[in-house]
Amino acid sequence: MLLKILVLGDYGTGKSTIFSQFLKNIPEAERKPSIMLDLIEFKRNIGGREVTVNLYDIPGKELTSDKRSKHYKNATGAIIIFDISRPDSFRHAPFWLEELMNYSGTGKVPILLVGNKSDLRATSQRTLNPIDPQEYIFRLNRTTRVDGIENHYVELSAKSGKGLVVAIDLLVESMIKNHDARAK
Repeated sequence: MLLKILVLGDYGTGKSTIFSQFLKNIPEAERKPSIMLDLIEFKRNIGGREVTVNLYDIPGKELTSDKRSKHYKNATGAIIIFDISRPDSFRHAPFWLEELMNYSGTGKVPILLVGNKSDLRATSQRTLNPIDPQEYIFRLNRTTRVDGIENHYVELSAKSGKGLVVAIDLLVESMIKNHDARAK
């Protein structure tokens, strides 16, 4: 099974750093040639099923709508990243979700909402209350579970990459369940 995951979020949220951490933390991950986008491919074994994951780092708002449509097409999941020390980047998460739904051509797909820069939680006064993104995912799941979609929220630090593999496995597992539900 081939899964296409888009990495989305505002400029400066650490998308590219998290993207690079996949190369460091997943031994078999390798960068693949791609036009205009960074692409990493790796395999995961989830629940006895081996899947190939193509992970695309989508630029912020630099893409025109026709290119955006091309790159989003047939996405089977997404990682939406925000910076916990910049609450405005969290408030843009619905924009990225709406854009994914509009351009993917597949409708609703599982997402992993990532609060990046968790290492700043102890030192910054401006960090977002973790209840807000948890509540957002709770409300989102109420509307998507009828379609067999389960979304998740995690906090991590792109600096260390700790928890990244567990987070991607959560998303991949949701994507497999969504695929199986659609196949019925």
